[in-house]
Amino acid sequence: MTTITTATERFEILDPHDARLEPVFTELVRDYHERYGDIEGHDAHAEVYDGTADTFLAENRGAFVALLDGDTVIATGGIRRLDDATAEFKKIWSHPERRGQGLASRMLEKLEATSRDLGYEKVYLMTGPRQPEADRLYQRCGYTPHFEPGAFTVHPYVKALVPDADANELPAAVTTEIFDFEGVTSQQ
Repeated sequence: MTTITTATERFEILDPHDARLEPVFTELVRDYHERYGDIEGHDAHAEVYDGTADTFLAENRGAFVALLDGDTVIATGGIRRLDDATAEFKKIWSHPERRGQGLASRMLEKLEATSRDLGYEKVYLMTGPRQPEADRLYQRCGYTPHFEPGAFTVHPYVKALVPDADANELPAAVTTEIFDFEGVTSQQ
């Protein structure tokens, strides 16, 4: 991995409705559809535009972080409250033309620091079984996996942000939401 930083790069907290994010969300829909569109009932558009944008606002103990190069968004990540001690990261994305430059690792570091500033003790996030690059990133960055390797299920992770937090358990708020893709019909 090569980390490239330019003098014009900066992190900003954006309103999740900011027009500069629209290309990000369009790309996320395309990517999720390409990876999971063959699974019956999967709706990439609904997954990206899930109606939770307001959960990323400061008044809800959230934030939507963007890494910009000039006026171009090159990486993003959202923080939302899962419970009093736990933040959830969503919509972690890096620009397709800039992948392999360490943007996602830098974004995770910024999301973690921002979450600590918001008073969170640990973070929860998940990815899907067809995103091995995300699995590698999260494990490389110290996230504890909570799934069987090779399982065709969602891949949840937890990471402690402060010394006394426990990353060995999934937050109670998500234990009933873990979706298992086994037995789900693929559309041919």
